[in-house]
Amino acid sequence: MTQEVLAPGITGLTRTDVESVSARRDEPAWLREQRAAAWQRYVEMDFPDAYDEEWRRTDVRAMTFDGMKPLSASAAVSAADALPASIRSAWDDDAVAGRIFQHDSDVVFTQLSDDLRAKGVILTDLHTAAREHGELLQKYLSQAVKAGEWKYLALNAALWSGGCFLFVPKGVEIDLPVQLSTGVSTEGLALFPHTVIVAERQSKVTFIDEATSPDHDKRSFVSGAVEIYVGDGAHVAYYSVNRWGRNTYNFNTVRAMVGRDAQFLAMTAGIGSTMTKMRIDTEMTQSGSRVDLLGVTFGDGDQHFDYNTLQDHAAPHTSSDLQFKSALAGSASLAWYGITRIKPQAGGSDANQTSRNLLLSEHAKASPIPILEIEAHDVSKCSHGATAGPVDENELFYLEARAIPREIAEHMLVEGFFTDVIDRIPNVRLRERVLDAVLAKAGGRAGTSLSFDEVLSA
Repeated sequence: MTQEVLAPGITGLTRTDVESVSARRDEPAWLREQRAAAWQRYVEMDFPDAYDEEWRRTDVRAMTFDGMKPLSASAAVSAADALPASIRSAWDDDAVAGRIFQHDSDVVFTQLSDDLRAKGVILTDLHTAAREHGELLQKYLSQAVKAGEWKYLALNAALWSGGCFLFVPKGVEIDLPVQLSTGVSTEGLALFPHTVIVAERQSKVTFIDEATSPDHDKRSFVSGAVEIYVGDGAHVAYYSVNRWGRNTYNFNTVRAMVGRDAQFLAMTAGIGSTMTKMRIDTEMTQSGSRVDLLGVTFGDGDQHFDYNTLQDHAAPHTSSDLQFKSALAGSASLAWYGITRIKPQAGGSDANQTSRNLLLSEHAKASPIPILEIEAHDVSKCSHGATAGPVDENELFYLEARAIPREIAEHMLVEGFFTDVIDRIPNVRLRERVLDAVLAKAGGRAGTSLSFDEVLSA
């Protein structure tokens, strides 16, 4: 078969791969048509150029991905006991309401309590959702995150495999978290995770989205999409924990549509990958909605993190708060471009965005850019701030004067730096895991970071 070269630096993906994904899962006609249309968009679209403000700090044209494999099948397991021990121990059975595990291209295990099933909650992979809940899924799939937004999102819409669909009916409150774990072991894999979360009005759910892989010699490529629909009066918390191994290049788009008097909290923890380009958009389309966006990142070596955020106030009396913090060592770099937009009809709204960046090396670099677009005349409050700088030498001196070695003193300051953001995570167990993962990377304590090599050999 002739190899298609469809973008600078990407080879190995073909239209035949799109057809293979559908065929192996016996997908309905509407989904096959959706994939085919997305592939055509991918073929036709250009990459962002150097003049695109959201992309000029990450040169995607310079990245090469040769001989990508879009599918790597994994066998399903019938019980949690058959999963690797390190995955089973990540959460106790009584610590989650449901869990779904994707290995490479396939979901291999799904578990949901009988009580929640009886209440109408759905937790399954997207292929099963398309066959068994097709009419419901079709209302939401690729509606919040559209294939035509940029080239790699079109690729996701054409080639996603596995995936997760969570549906929470109106009035149902899920007290314990639902957890998605995605692990990659195959080198040179092109992975296209896609998650759809629907929380109908007056419902409540916490969703944990954790990704992990070992360090690889060959580049792996990830293009993910997460679509979240928060119904009127619903409460949704979404946590993304990035533990990708080195030589993984991670592109991810998260978008939440937030209804009247609804509350949405999103928290991202950036720890792994060689490069992460992540977009987090929230659209407050009805009055009284509330959004909180939290982020913690620890980068070292030559890691690069690039975040774009949007707090879009499209209705009156909406509120949002963004708090992003990063600590960067070695020659790591971070870019953050955050927009707070208050539209003319969004009077009485309240918004804040803050980005703080701690530079632990003279070679580390942070480029935070807050943007305010205020079109309403009667805004309640709108503020922003961004800083980047080294550890305070006076604080270090204070600790060293009390016989604390400099390295330990730096670790203590890093922990204190992140604490006010991490303390806003309501789930105690997750709060501890995020802090441990960050400090383990910083060398501050023995953490709980998962090696997927250990996962597979357990």
